[in-house]
Amino acid sequence: MGEEIEEEPSVNSEDDSVPEMTIEERKDALKKTRWNVFMYLGLAALFFSFALYPFMGISMSADEGFGDSSQPITVWGLPIPGEDFTDIPVEINVVIQALPTDVNSIEIFMIENTEGCDATDGSIESTRNDLRIGKSEHPNSYHIIENPVESQSYEIEFDIDPGIYCVQLVVNTQSQNFAGINVEVDIDLYPTQFPLAIFGTVCLLLSAFAFIGAQKHGKFVKSLIEPKEEPTIEETVLAQTSSARITAGPSGPPAPGPSGPPTPGPTGPPAGPPAGPPAESPESVDSTEEPVESEPEVQSEEGGDVYEDQGDGWFFRKFPDGTYDQAPYMIHEGEYIPYVDPEA
Repeated sequence: MGEEIEEEPSVNSEDDSVPEMTIEERKDALKKTRWNVFMYLGLAALFFSFALYPFMGISMSADEGFGDSSQPITVWGLPIPGEDFTDIPVEINVVIQALPTDVNSIEIFMIENTEGCDATDGSIESTRNDLRIGKSEHPNSYHIIENPVESQSYEIEFDIDPGIYCVQLVVNTQSQNFAGINVEVDIDLYPTQFPLAIFGTVCLLLSAFAFIGAQKHGKFVKSLIEPKEEPTIEETVLAQTSSARITAGPSGPPAPGPSGPPTPGPTGPPAGPPAGPPAESPESVDSTEEPVESEPEVQSEEGGDVYEDQGDGWFFRKFPDGTYDQAPYMIHEGEYIPYVDPEA
């Protein structure tokens, strides 16, 4: 005989089941979930705040003798080419302090070039000309301020891909006389805005899940700690009355009946028998019901007269021809005699 194979215990046995939490464990879980809610909310606020803060910034100004200025910058971010949601926001603030009277425009260029502003192959000049006529594509950016005004500031926004750029500021005049030019440019870049926004959104979701868990633990702990309110006497009476009505069911209208006391019984003998036998109606003839047995008749010895019992000791005398004597009779010492009122 082969060896018996021992059965392995099932995974879902009662010993492996998760034990229920005690009140103290529920309280600790409630505290932890509440702290998690505040922690994730604080992290979300922190991430969103840093997402609005520029982590990169440069300043430049136009040279008074040349009327232009160049500055290389390196932009970090997700290396996804083309215009999309991963582009890096760039905010440029152009502040004009003083300008010659013959200034026509101010141009801002952001030209992507691996060598920055030190390229000597003419690629920067070529890209700048393409930007002026609208041929250059993303990520190069261009903006022109027509007829600038002194003591004014101009806000410009770009969205660019990560890379190495050459930022240029060019002031165009008719006489090419750049004396008295005072133009400053502040550039702020937000390379961490998109990643921090993602982290902030994830923290908001985690805070929502923690809030739901805190609500569940809070309801359970509240049901165990706080006693239930006992119903008042009025509420108990109303509940019992309602249950009694439901059990009894709907009651119909009261049955019609006499509104006064019952009619008293007869105080004397009946008025008298009918003058003759009752006429038979068609309904009684055609009826299929069984005939009702008539009350027993008492046969008298005199002339075959019949005395019909009317109840309560009263009798009516019936002659052989079917007619009745109008006087009531009673039995006295075994004989039928006319009724005599004993009180008279």
